[in-house]
Amino acid sequence: MHSPVSRAVPVLLVAVLWSLQVHAAGGETAAQCAGMSDDHARLACYDSIFRAGGASHQGAAAPPARSNPQEDFGLTEAAKEARTPEAAGRAPPSISGKVASVARRPTGEFVVTLDNGQVWTQLDSYPVVRLAAGDTVTIKKASLGSYLLVTPGKTTARVRRTK
Repeated sequence: MHSPVSRAVPVLLVAVLWSLQVHAAGGETAAQCAGMSDDHARLACYDSIFRAGGASHQGAAAPPARSNPQEDFGLTEAAKEARTPEAAGRAPPSISGKVASVARRPTGEFVVTLDNGQVWTQLDSYPVVRLAAGDTVTIKKASLGSYLLVTPGKTTARVRRTK
């Protein structure tokens, strides 16, 4: 008796082979495009085959979504790239904001929610940082991709953005 996987393999193989031989509106195949010596003609040939609806490369892509560097501050480069590809690497060196709420983890680290909705968690329980709702804090980039939260009293604590 054949398993569903062993039955699906021939179907997938046929689909892949068929897609490689699909003709574009002009009748070109990928092999014919590869044989073209003119770079522009070759690109146009590939575009006619592989772009949805045969759209040209001018205006085919949707304009990238705008991103606010303040909102991206503290996100990993991968998270910024996933949100908006052009936002990676554009975050400011620091941000300031008012503390909306402060909570403590069972191990003593604080969890701060800023007025802009960002949530930052202290990485170590030392130093003991005193924060209250309404305090203005600054979060700045530190070495090796880490971040420091600076309190109004100039106490610093290493933090990570969690939301």
